[in-house]
Amino acid sequence: MNMKPNIPQNNDMANEGFLNGDVVVFTDPIKPGHLMTVHKVQGDGVLLDGNHNFALSHLVRHANVAELGAKRRLTAVEMAMGEVS
Repeated sequence: MNMKPNIPQNNDMANEGFLNGDVVVFTDPIKPGHLMTVHKVQGDGVLLDGNHNFALSHLVRHANVAELGAKRRLTAVEMAMGEVS
């Protein structure tokens, strides 16, 4: 007898809680600092900007409110000082 549960898997909710349409930035300051939009969650990564780029989930994070206003990733110094240019 098969006792395996029949629970649907929702890949859009996997990967650090990213969802289609989320705005993200790279965590590495050496990477480009522009904002990117999650197009699709796939495996252990996300497709970005209309399927033009792919990043592993652990290399990106959600953009914060200040970054959304600045339309770019803020530096660690800007974040600490609360300044947005």
